[in-house]
Amino acid sequence: MRDFDVTERRSTWLELFFDLCFAAAIATLADGLHRDPTLRGLLPFAGLFVVVWWAWTEFTWFSTAWDNDDLLHRLGTFTAMLLVIVLAATIPRVYQGNDQVFVLTYVGMHVLLLAMFVRVRRHAGPAHRFVVTSVAGIAIGALIMGGSLWVDAPLRYWVWAIAVSELMVTPVLAVRSFDGESFDSSHLPERYGLFTIIVLGESVVTVGVGLGEVKLDGGAVASAVLGFGIAAAIWWSYFETVSSSSLSRERVWASFVWGYGHLFGFAGIAATAVGVDLAIEAGARADHGLSLAARLMLCAGSAAFLLSLVAVHAAEIGWRGAGMVQRWAAIGALLALPFLAQGWQPAFVVGAVFVMLVITVSFDVVNVGGQGLATDHLPDEERPPPKEP
Repeated sequence: MRDFDVTERRSTWLELFFDLCFAAAIATLADGLHRDPTLRGLLPFAGLFVVVWWAWTEFTWFSTAWDNDDLLHRLGTFTAMLLVIVLAATIPRVYQGNDQVFVLTYVGMHVLLLAMFVRVRRHAGPAHRFVVTSVAGIAIGALIMGGSLWVDAPLRYWVWAIAVSELMVTPVLAVRSFDGESFDSSHLPERYGLFTIIVLGESVVTVGVGLGEVKLDGGAVASAVLGFGIAAAIWWSYFETVSSSSLSRERVWASFVWGYGHLFGFAGIAATAVGVDLAIEAGARADHGLSLAARLMLCAGSAAFLLSLVAVHAAEIGWRGAGMVQRWAAIGALLALPFLAQGWQPAFVVGAVFVMLVITVSFDVVNVGGQGLATDHLPDEERPPPKEP
């Protein structure tokens, strides 16, 4: 296991390459939601997003502890990247009910991760129980996932849920079996921040492609400009407030709330981007309203992002404070907006979401401005002083 206190660690070029492969999977998921922009289409998008995100999380947390950048680690990472690309390519087949290759690929990723853990076992030292627990949990999850091939849909998808739930519990049990530090608390926030940038980048690409494929009239352009404003507000709010203060062995549960809470943010950003794209298309057609599903993508997606900030906020400074009250109020307003905005012009719906996020950013700057990842590049003496929660 790496020594986390020797030097300040930055993400490697291989880690960045690894993240870009997952960007392909996220783009495919967003495309699937765009092709079926209905309430029924939201369910497989959400479920598959959890499956894909968890695979990224597992390999990211493994690398933060065991990445020694030798030949076998590099080859293992490249193999994982290839499997991610195959996974992304099979997602459209899942929407069509042909999910055998998807399952086999996902199982293959976990067999690879299992082999990587087995390899480090004899070098684990005091972390031996941590590695053994991880190996057992990954093996059980892979077996359950593989076993879903013998179960017909829709029951098969409940088996998937059981498998992924078991895999998500495994790190909690593994960390609790080890008295030492099992992750790099300064490295993980950068990894999550970079993945946030990648999901935001996919959102900007989605908006750009959507605008390029429609007639450039006022409604479409307004939705595109406001959609970019939403992406900018999300960036500002995330990097203004999210830090690594909760990640430590002494605060295990807070660390997992911090890490797992990001799921809502990543999925919410992707769903919001699809909602903006649908608003652009509706504006170009001079439609006088968005469907309920499209409004939910826009509004509930943004609310899911704010919910992830609530989880991070709770992990770092607790459940109280003015910032928390403001976020819950914004989440409530965003969840009510899809039902209040029936018949609104698409650009008005996008604009309402933009205004709510700008208000959120303003509160964040006042309450905890300068305490997030955005100031990590500054020398200690140039960083703003801590603010009272």
